[in-house]
Amino acid sequence: GKGASGAGLTAAVVKDEFLGGWALEAGTLVLANKGMACIDELDKISSEDRSAMHEAMEQQTVSISKANIQATLMSQTSVLAAANPKFGRFDPFRPAPVQIDLPPSLINRFDLMYVIRDIPNAENDERVAKHVLALQGDIESISSEIDNKLLRKYIAYSKQNCFPSLGVAATKLIKDYYVKIRSSVSGEGIQSIPISARQLQAIVRLAEASARVRLSKRVTEADAKRAIRLVEETLKQLGTDPETGKIDIDRITTGITATTRNKMSTIRQIIESLESQFGKSVPKSEIVDEAETQGIEKVKSDEIIQNLLRSGDLFEPKSGFIQRS
Repeated sequence: GKGASGAGLTAAVVKDEFLGGWALEAGTLVLANKGMACIDELDKISSEDRSAMHEAMEQQTVSISKANIQATLMSQTSVLAAANPKFGRFDPFRPAPVQIDLPPSLINRFDLMYVIRDIPNAENDERVAKHVLALQGDIESISSEIDNKLLRKYIAYSKQNCFPSLGVAATKLIKDYYVKIRSSVSGEGIQSIPISARQLQAIVRLAEASARVRLSKRVTEADAKRAIRLVEETLKQLGTDPETGKIDIDRITTGITATTRNKMSTIRQIIESLESQFGKSVPKSEIVDEAETQGIEKVKSDEIIQNLLRSGDLFEPKSGFIQRS
């Protein structure tokens, strides 16, 4: 949360009182190299500090250039993060992506993302209550199906000794899936992109992880199918365009779907065409009415105009009039 800083997550340059100079102090993502870093309340970290994670999650390195020290530190770290929705609880009647208070550039760097909703369920609630109450009594009596020490040893052994490679069948399955879903795009104007190369890399990493769990040196077709299913579930939850019902990766990467981009382009063209009638400053009501004749609802056209005003593409010279920048 707010207790985490960019320097604490990556690396900092500190004054070394013993040597009398400057020294590097590794942060969480560097110290967790070859391991896992767990970050809670990710949405509470300031945007400046969150941006420090971009290089570590993309390039697996942390670059420092401060106080005459230039260094690149390794951060081959798996990041497990948790965050809360904007208003503390997910609204079931609104799309999940608009309720997540995280920048698309950071969300896109996670291979898997899941929306966890607190939905009342008698059977599940009873199981949770029994477990919590049992922990308040004799905690030693609570044990997992797999001993913790054995699980740690198993994970350590698999990470140190298993380096699986893609088999022929798995490679063909992943390639065919990527090409097929990319070629399924159809329509006019700005087309939605259902999957990008970053998701392809995620599928490969997850397929290798699936093989490593089995202590296998070869990624099989079953591993590839499991990885594809996991990535598809993430895309369905966070990358679905609510207007078309199709997966659009732009929803995750930029926060704007291809459908919205097409409507933004239409609004710009409407303003340009109305300039010949009204001059440079066009009445907003005329833009909204013309947009409605072209199939864009008033609420949506108002929302698009406000977004274009905030981005600086349009400005309001006087109340009720719109002008292109």
